[in-house]
Amino acid sequence: MDIGKHQIWNKISSYKKPFHIARFFLAKTLANWYPRSIFIGITGSVGKTTTKELCLAVLSQKFNKTIASIDNIDPILNIPLTLLKLRPHINKVILEMGIEYPGEMEFYLSLVKPFTAIITRMGFAHSEFMGSFENIIREKGLLISQLPKEGYAILNYDDTAVRKLAEETEAQVIFYGLDSKNCDIWASNIRLDGTKTRFEINYGVERVDINFNLLGRHFVYPALAAAALGICNHISLINIKKGLEKVLPMKHRLQLLDGLGGWHVLDDTYNSSPQALEEALNLLDEFPARRRIIVLGEMKELGGYSEKLHRVVAQKIYKDKIDLVFLGSGDTKYIADELLKLGFPPERMENNLSNSQLVPKVLKTAGKGDVVLVKGSRAVKLDEVVSRISKPV
Repeated sequence: MDIGKHQIWNKISSYKKPFHIARFFLAKTLANWYPRSIFIGITGSVGKTTTKELCLAVLSQKFNKTIASIDNIDPILNIPLTLLKLRPHINKVILEMGIEYPGEMEFYLSLVKPFTAIITRMGFAHSEFMGSFENIIREKGLLISQLPKEGYAILNYDDTAVRKLAEETEAQVIFYGLDSKNCDIWASNIRLDGTKTRFEINYGVERVDINFNLLGRHFVYPALAAAALGICNHISLINIKKGLEKVLPMKHRLQLLDGLGGWHVLDDTYNSSPQALEEALNLLDEFPARRRIIVLGEMKELGGYSEKLHRVVAQKIYKDKIDLVFLGSGDTKYIADELLKLGFPPERMENNLSNSQLVPKVLKTAGKGDVVLVKGSRAVKLDEVVSRISKPV
């Protein structure tokens, strides 16, 4: 299994567990025993895990023996461990193919070659090791270029970089998005309705209304990708609707919680990136509230782009007229500095706070009818703050 990438082998070796190497070879051998048509690969910079969960829900409407890779495990181990769950009764396998290092996609494809590929959105890699945007596209485009003619490339039409990947494959291309003229499957009439997102999925002359438990317009894209996968597998729109509406908000992913003092908490502490933070702020801006309060930790692994991207966040905060801002330590200092330069009232912001300091600040300040968005990279552990300012679920 020569992938010609020293970074990947170094990463594998760093686990210091020789049995992992045996697992990789065993996973590859096992995958080769199954028809290629059962494997679905998902990649992109934003929305992979949500897309995976929604695809699982949709496919399960027809294929009751569908498995998917699990969360919170390094994909270098996750994909082999998922493949080792293969059994004769398995109908479909959904693999989330996250990328941190150049060569990782090639490594995954050396283990298994999916018949169907889904690309969510491109954007700044959540890893400084990927380098340029072109490197990100090239790496993730490998999943598309290896598809067979009879396979499916399910692509986000509204992302121009993803759309362009259609040129890299001879497989059947299915576009999803909001453009009714150019997409095979599109959404319309999107609106927030209380604690739900309502929208319509359109496919040709067919249409279904979705009463979605995931809160936020950006979640419509993963739902469309899952719907496209369902259609490729001959699942009706009615059953696609049933599958999508069964999915509940995932923990720490814009999960709406009740605060201790009558406020609401938007818990988005699973991780953070420039795109994901922008989407969370968009939801906060649209959510009805007496006051909008944000608790932000730094975005990790942005390398030399970190200062610039944190300042861009500050510009959006200022534009959105957020009422109160509480910032953690580290590179959030650039958010604070940029806000002050823009003229944000200093009395409405506090920065360089530890998690233990953030908790009393929110408890003292937030009131009934407020909405508090809490978001930061996983490493800063803002989920600890959420647990102290919200009621137990």
